[in-house]
Amino acid sequence: MPRSTSRIVASGLITLGVACVGTAAAQTSPTPASPQGPWGAVSTVTPSGVPSDDPWVATTPGSSVRYAWEGWDGRTWQIRTRLRGPRGGFTPVVNLSARGANHEDPRIAIGSDGRTAVAWKNMRRWNRTLQVRIAGPGSSRFGAVRTLSSPAGDATENRVAIAPDGAVVVVWAQGRALDRRIQARILPRGAKRFGPTVNLSAGGTDAIDPSIAIAGDGTITVVWERPTRDGRSFIIQSRTRSPKGAWGPVQALSRAGAQSNDAVVVASPAGEVTAVWERAVEATDENPARPSPGLIQGRTRPAGSTTWGPIVNLSRRGTHASDPALAVAPDGTVTAVWEWASDALAQKKVAQSRTRAAGGSWGALQVLSQRGQDVDDPEVVTATDGTTTSTWKRSYGATGVRVQARTRPAGSTAWLPGRWLSRAGGEADQPNTTVAPNGQVTVVWKMASPIRVVHQQDFFLQTAFTRFPG
Repeated sequence: MPRSTSRIVASGLITLGVACVGTAAAQTSPTPASPQGPWGAVSTVTPSGVPSDDPWVATTPGSSVRYAWEGWDGRTWQIRTRLRGPRGGFTPVVNLSARGANHEDPRIAIGSDGRTAVAWKNMRRWNRTLQVRIAGPGSSRFGAVRTLSSPAGDATENRVAIAPDGAVVVVWAQGRALDRRIQARILPRGAKRFGPTVNLSAGGTDAIDPSIAIAGDGTITVVWERPTRDGRSFIIQSRTRSPKGAWGPVQALSRAGAQSNDAVVVASPAGEVTAVWERAVEATDENPARPSPGLIQGRTRPAGSTTWGPIVNLSRRGTHASDPALAVAPDGTVTAVWEWASDALAQKKVAQSRTRAAGGSWGALQVLSQRGQDVDDPEVVTATDGTTTSTWKRSYGATGVRVQARTRPAGSTAWLPGRWLSRAGGEADQPNTTVAPNGQVTVVWKMASPIRVVHQQDFFLQTAFTRFPG
């Protein structure tokens, strides 16, 4: 099943990213973070022989880690979850979705008070519907399944986040191919029902791939991509909801004339918002006779402002950069990572990064991974003290893929040496990363037997995490 590259990031909570993604830590007092390691041994989340797919993780205020994924029950795919304590030890697996139909694309968010929301797509009908289950603060028991989308149109690309005040925010794309809109619903803290569905994007074109960020004051920013009305280019758009509950106008972040996609957004606790995306080709450079290079671009909106700053190129022109991810520290420092190749046909991509202090400019470009083997799916997370960890999957030879990690200590501009996390001898895929309030970093991935070795692959979930600080 295809995995979205969009990340979900919110400040003032513990959530996924965006997304994931890049994930911002909760607004707690900085605690000692575990630096580059020591990384512990690989643990098994689901056993070999029990097909499991599309893993995601998020951390609780107490630094436990909740995993969510798709698990095969012998007939259908179910959304499953389990919790791991900060020092290890797993709770039993719990099924969140109803049997009798396929369910896919789980997303998970955990608020700073421990409220947990898991969202997914229900495949029972021809048109997929968006469903969610919520556990209250400090509870491991999830409430009833809630269906948020209309069955009249297909719901895809679900994203979920939790605001500092505990409100649950769910965003998705609704409609049919070539005519989808970005929609949102919010469950205020203390409310029993979600509010009405809000159309964030205009109709008539295909808006897809949303990403959410929530600032410390509760300001919500959603970004997505959609084609221009003439259908000749794709642009990144944005819309913001104030703490008082009013959605502002749609704003264009990228320029028309080329394809822009894979947008991700983060918000600092103070309210500064940063969005980055891939721009496939500049309009003046377009040449159908050769592959189009990709360029990572970004814009920043100062705290308290409704106006975005100028577009900044983060990667070098003339090369191919894609799949960006973001993380933001409590002090507002933003780190962007992406995959890079010398041209669109290059097979040996590397991970690159740039960092910007709050209110400042982007620093020098840094190369995170070694050259020689292909890198995909880069992610980045930042702990409460500013320690930043990036992960990715990397080929290590002709028959396998492994997960790697690299960490930049708090207050430093230099990244420590990289570490292999997954073992050799298999295909590690779909890495997802989170960081706890105490600085403990956790990575989960799908491990499969080498595709060239067996016809029917066995795939299950594994995880690695830095040891409990102290």
